Amino acid sequence: MHRRVWIKQVLLAGGGMLIAPALVNAAGATEVPLLHLRISAAEEALVAALAEAVIPTTDTPGAKALNLHQFVLKMMDDCAAPVDQQRFQNGLALFEPFAQKQSSLAFASNATPQQVQLLRTIRDSKEAPADLRFFVDQVRRLTIRGYETSEYVLTKVHPYELVPGRFNGCKKNGNV
Repeated sequence: MHRRVWIKQVLLAGGGMLIAPALVNAAGATEVPLLHLRISAAEEALVAALAEAVIPTTDTPGAKALNLHQFVLKMMDDCAAPVDQQRFQNGLALFEPFAQKQSSLAFASNATPQQVQLLRTIRDSKEAPADLRFFVDQVRRLTIRGYETSEYVLTKVHPYELVPGRFNGCKKNGNV
């Protein structure tokens, strides 16, 4: 009888150990697990709004629909140097105060033309901090890269053809 109780307790403890990391990450964490960047859920929403300003939803899905903000965060977390990760986080912290100073509204509530204008102002401005310009440039660059390599684009917009592809011969003056 003691063996059954012992097995039950071991299984419950093992299940608890499997669930514990998910519970720790659940409160205010990002949707994608990050090892080096410390990003809150509100900051992730800001990166999503920035990505949507770069590639808005039209007749094709935009950045939010394709979750490109997660791609941006994961690429910065996994592939960037620690110095660049720190600059990214510094720029993220500087973005909201700079945006409010420029337009007196929160970035996520602005209409898309104002968002695009703000991003251009930051990119071209000499008075914007270097880390802020780096942050905006990285979000823009990685959003475009994520869109170009997304499953939607590679299957619906530019479908992949197996090598060697099609032969499109040119017929000129009756000669083939």
